[in-house]
Amino acid sequence: MALYVLVSAAGEVYAAAYFQRADAFVALLLSFTVVCLTFNLLARHDTSKAGVGNRSLLVFAVLNVVTAISWIGLFIGLKYVEPAIVVAFMVALGPTATVWLNAVIRRQGVPPASDIVVSASIAMIASYMIWISASGNAGVEWGARSSFGIVLAIVAGLSLALTNVLVKLLFDRGFSGRQVLAHRFYGTIILLLGLVDYSSIVPEISQHWFAIAAVGVSTMIVPLLLIQQGIRYVEPFTVNMVLSTAPIITFLFQYFDSRIVPSSHTFLGNILITAVAVSNIYLQYRRSA
Repeated sequence: MALYVLVSAAGEVYAAAYFQRADAFVALLLSFTVVCLTFNLLARHDTSKAGVGNRSLLVFAVLNVVTAISWIGLFIGLKYVEPAIVVAFMVALGPTATVWLNAVIRRQGVPPASDIVVSASIAMIASYMIWISASGNAGVEWGARSSFGIVLAIVAGLSLALTNVLVKLLFDRGFSGRQVLAHRFYGTIILLLGLVDYSSIVPEISQHWFAIAAVGVSTMIVPLLLIQQGIRYVEPFTVNMVLSTAPIITFLFQYFDSRIVPSSHTFLGNILITAVAVSNIYLQYRRSA
């Protein structure tokens, strides 16, 4: 999980810089197509015998929808908002939603009081991050589409929480990580086919083929392989808590992007989210010991 945070943070900062000059929908369509083909090839060598029945088919369908929302929301949000804040929104809202999604979808009952307190704390910090952006104290200047970027980041964060629960549900039914990865991006590709400007596809490939490949590998293929294993072996709430360390890592990688001015307000928000996340991991360790 820690390696996932490092790789994805570096990839997201790189993607944010690239999307400033690129046709984002074309780049995402090409990247997700390659990602989908890659994971389908890997799944061909999988030894799992789990079949897609009617109940599992519904889970896969919902997973495709929320995957499209979370990933496209993430990348378009990166285009208009400081990456560390986008990542903070996603991981801050995830734990709050996951607590109740687990209770309803996986029927685990009312969550422990400590989980609820931590979720509420992170949600409050997310509100502080909204103020940072709106007041002009973030590392990226507030622009005409910044509000749109924040809304997308919030929606992506809520969608990510549901994604983690759905993936865990499929693992509980015997599906392997490769099987889940192979069949979760069809909805994303279909949505992008409706958003893309087809006349831009060839120019984008000819001018930015390396950047497109780098975004696909660093933000999708490698991180997804890593996080799928994390989701397999730990509970979704714990996954979200580990992911809560991502904003501070992303903030540090932002020093490699000259367009972002270091913001002490963003740094403070990232530190607060990381501190709450680490505290919760410790509490869960003590509770399970």
